[in-house]
Amino acid sequence: MLKKINILGNTYKIEYMDNPSEVDIFKRDSLWGQIDFWTRTIRVYKKDRTKEDIFETIIHEVIHGIAESLKLKSLTKKENHDDLSLLAIGLADTLTRNKIVSL
Repeated sequence: MLKKINILGNTYKIEYMDNPSEVDIFKRDSLWGQIDFWTRTIRVYKKDRTKEDIFETIIHEVIHGIAESLKLKSLTKKENHDDLSLLAIGLADTLTRNKIVSL
């Protein structure tokens, strides 16, 4: 499994959690994934999930990181979170289907 990833010059550590409530740094929600810009950490729920699902979650969080770093306001708004998710699905599928990334 991927242990770190560089997003626009910043290295983020990737941590894998067995419980979705451990993903949320504030322990308020159960989440598939979360990026923490302060600690440069991406946390991902992994238990009973396929490699493809986990990769999609990582890509989702990477897009959050890109959007935040580049100040892409349309992708940082909560009401556009579904669009970001669909973008992550398409990108993850394209990268794996074309064997740019193998899982």
